Amino acid sequence: MGKTSTEIRPFSYSKKEGLIAAIFLPPFAFLLNYVMFGHKYFSSLKNFLLATILTFAIILLCYVSCGMIATVLGNRYPKYSQTFKRISIGLIVYVLIMSASISIIFWGYDYLSFLGYQLNQTQYAWCVVIGIFCNILATSLNEGAAFYDKWRQTVDEAENLKKENLQSQLEGLKDQVNPHFLFNSLNSLSSLINEDPQKAEKFLDEMSKVYRYLLRTNEDGLTTLDSEMQFIQSYFHMLKTRYGDGVSMDTQIDDHYLSYQLPPLTLQMLVENAVKHNMILKDNPLKILIMTTNSGRLIVSNNLQRKDRMVASNKIGLANIINKYRLMKKEEISIRDDGKEFAVVVPLIQP
Repeated sequence: MGKTSTEIRPFSYSKKEGLIAAIFLPPFAFLLNYVMFGHKYFSSLKNFLLATILTFAIILLCYVSCGMIATVLGNRYPKYSQTFKRISIGLIVYVLIMSASISIIFWGYDYLSFLGYQLNQTQYAWCVVIGIFCNILATSLNEGAAFYDKWRQTVDEAENLKKENLQSQLEGLKDQVNPHFLFNSLNSLSSLINEDPQKAEKFLDEMSKVYRYLLRTNEDGLTTLDSEMQFIQSYFHMLKTRYGDGVSMDTQIDDHYLSYQLPPLTLQMLVENAVKHNMILKDNPLKILIMTTNSGRLIVSNNLQRKDRMVASNKIGLANIINKYRLMKKEEISIRDDGKEFAVVVPLIQP
């Protein structure tokens, strides 16, 4: 009656585990008692209840023991490629536990002369064989149910990831046509054309890079850190043109991690959030830092100088990134806020 588990979860196998136990354990206990005691098993209510409860308790203990072994094996060999090894080792242990349980029942009842029972070697041998057969059958059913549960979970997660990607694309499209961002960009460009045509040309060039990246990036689930950094430089150039000395950005990126990957527009969303929720003052500029760590993480931080009036935010952008990492089974992002600095730590994905 073997069981397996892919995570530390006592007695967890599948959602059908209880049903499978209910199907196999009571009939096996009744059959075992009838084989051992014959008609004496039904001779009185007292004999029936006493034998049923004691035998069922031993068989249930056997089942629970198999469940504990299954939990250990499931955590020791969690990968799909280790399934055969996990089941093979499990079956050997389950059969030993089952054989030991049946031996305890037969030899124990004989020793105690329980309900006058005397050991019958033929009955004992046949019950061991039947017990092993039931064990293998129950293990097969549990493995099938567990595989189905895992398959359903994978399908559901894939569907959720698809929805998250669609939502992310929708938000990206909204950003592309965001009237405020576009209006501010065109307004800055209009001012520069008269004041400094050379800067206006540079601004227009960076603006075209930003929108080209926004239009292209929705086609991809992941992008390289190198692409994101090139994009954020163009994006920040537009912010710098608008806010001047009120905002600064420092980058400390190890070249080794430029080929690593992350969800597209991650940096844009984090930088935009910093600008959106903090005061931008010439004498107290908003300082944004983008850096990589030796452990393969990207940190985007800024000094906190929150606006007096809270800015309305649906927080969909940050939630999308969090959900993407969760659905990709990657290490989740973490957020730090000590009142002086706000930082988001994004794990980089090795290509």
